[in-house]
Amino acid sequence: MSQLIVSDTTTLIVLEKQQQLALLCELFEQVLIPETVYHEYLAGLQSDQSIKNISCLTIVKVTSSSRLRNLLILLDAGEAEAIELAVSKQLPLIIDEKKGRNIAKRFGLIITGLAGLLVLSVKKGVLKPAQARCILDNAVSHGYRLSAGLYKQVIEQLI
Repeated sequence: MSQLIVSDTTTLIVLEKQQQLALLCELFEQVLIPETVYHEYLAGLQSDQSIKNISCLTIVKVTSSSRLRNLLILLDAGEAEAIELAVSKQLPLIIDEKKGRNIAKRFGLIITGLAGLLVLSVKKGVLKPAQARCILDNAVSHGYRLSAGLYKQVIEQLI
């Protein structure tokens, strides 16, 4: 994983709701958050304190381009801006939604999601396996979608 990464909205909200947003700073030097993703994050939480208080999170204005306009036809604005920013800066991307992940892969982006970040955090010794499983289980119980097969794979990697 790179020291720099771009993030879409879902993982930010899931981590914030569990007061684990600072985990991103343990894994990356800087996490770039497109402005639209930031606004989606605020809408999902009704709070803006956390991102502004976490040093590694940086809100970035994404420049319009024909690629971005094409992405906006297929995806919501946050996903489109996150992919555009990651492609334009050639950075990996945190994205959880299946359609967005598939499109990001077509651009050759390195992608991860909440589950991948939790596995990485255990491998780097940032979280203990039980802590990572607790975050994942809490996310799933609050509506985070993960197939049974992928859930099993992640749990096996956390051990």
